[in-house]
Amino acid sequence: MTPSKKPHPCQAYCSLKKRNRNIGRLSAIAEIISRDFLTTMPEGAYENRLDQISYLHRRIHDDIVCPDSQAWLEEAQEHLATHPGLWDEWDTANLIETVKRYKNHAILDPDMLEESARIANEGRRVHSLCLKNNDWEMAQAHLERVAVHVRKLAKLKAKSRNSATLYEALIQDYSPGVSLEKLWKWFNHIDTELRILLPQVIERQKMRTPIVSLAGRYDPEAQMWLNRSLLELFGFDFDRGGLYETEHSPVEGGTPDDTRLVIKNVDPRDFMNSMKSALHEGGHGLYIQGLPRKGGSGYQPVSHDLGTTMHESQALLVEMVIGRTPEFFEFLAPRLEGLFHTVRDPSLTAGNLHRRKTLVKPTLDRKGADELTYFFHIFLRFKIECDLIEGKMEVADIPAFWTEWMHDHLGVMPQNHTEGVMQDVHWFVGKFGYFQAYTLGHMVAAQLFDTMQQDIPDLYSRIRNGDFKPITKWLNRHIHSKGSIQPWDELLKDVTGSEPSPDFLISHIENRYLGG
Repeated sequence: MTPSKKPHPCQAYCSLKKRNRNIGRLSAIAEIISRDFLTTMPEGAYENRLDQISYLHRRIHDDIVCPDSQAWLEEAQEHLATHPGLWDEWDTANLIETVKRYKNHAILDPDMLEESARIANEGRRVHSLCLKNNDWEMAQAHLERVAVHVRKLAKLKAKSRNSATLYEALIQDYSPGVSLEKLWKWFNHIDTELRILLPQVIERQKMRTPIVSLAGRYDPEAQMWLNRSLLELFGFDFDRGGLYETEHSPVEGGTPDDTRLVIKNVDPRDFMNSMKSALHEGGHGLYIQGLPRKGGSGYQPVSHDLGTTMHESQALLVEMVIGRTPEFFEFLAPRLEGLFHTVRDPSLTAGNLHRRKTLVKPTLDRKGADELTYFFHIFLRFKIECDLIEGKMEVADIPAFWTEWMHDHLGVMPQNHTEGVMQDVHWFVGKFGYFQAYTLGHMVAAQLFDTMQQDIPDLYSRIRNGDFKPITKWLNRHIHSKGSIQPWDELLKDVTGSEPSPDFLISHIENRYLGG
């Protein structure tokens, strides 16, 4: 999907594209210095960097909502309505996305936007400090500030978007077009089915060969070499991106020409943690690098990704669906002993690694959760967000609710706030409405993988041989290269032939954990 090289007959739209290009340049600068904020920025630059990032977002906002942009949008929309034959699919979609962006920014004043940018970056450091010191008092104060700010944003967005609730308005930032009613329907269905499957899977796994624990020391440099090598095999272009470590939470970002993937500092005791994180962020990175970028098109709104649901689907497809197949570990295992200098290590066999990665066992940690119980971690956060944003719950109430819910649903209880309410960075950076996208992304990943298996008949053989690039090419052709030319749910239906449905996810889990 690329724009026409011919000059567009609507001069107002040509002016909009030039403005979009400048906004895109500023956004790219903000992205890169935000990644630097998490990796190599000197400690003493903290306050100035927050100020720089906040200013850039304010400047971007001003460029989006300035009076001449509004006039150009009105003129371009009128031209499209009266001369539809002069507009191709790409330019039509680009104008639609430009209008959406304008409306999203027009309801906000610059001070609110600057505060959002500051929270988004400052929150990562606050989260890191709270975890380090198990400091709920500091976390609560910060989250109360964030909650007040997000509720103000939600009220403005709900009015602008005609959303049924404040929380539904926030969901649109991450999963556009999804109603809260539909989300509850999907989540309740998954909850019902997985509650039935969970005890069956746990009982089935009692018959498996016992798991041999990892017992070595896995050199950090060797781990990062492995992580980069796996991403290269999937087609991640390190000439246009990089993989970095941070003491903060993992994150992806940048542009198609400068894609920055950041994972937590590697653990010398367990190489599988950093590999999991690298595969997940790598899925995000492949999506970013696959977006349209030729001829400056990457700066246009239509060339952007389809939002968090589709983004998470790409990450979870690589990390959780493909990266947990037996074939993936059959490829990986023979290469590990040489890399980590061991001989006949029973913990590094393909079967043992696969059993370890597909063990279903309730846990306190969302990031370390297995594929089945992961949903329950998301459902908990989804419920809390609904009540918190609607004013039915306050920040001070979250720990008690969290502990009781975890005990009732998974039979585990956090012993401190680090194991519980403070473990995720999302709320600290103002991302309320994001968590549901993990489950929607898992749904989409399962649905895409179902179609991919039909289109690539020897898919599992390719995975076994480390031939991952056909997977990325398939995703690039069907998803990445499309940008935002159509909504995510419409694109998914075009690719798979089905509306978004949790049934693909349920079938995937049933087949993987009870099918053999």
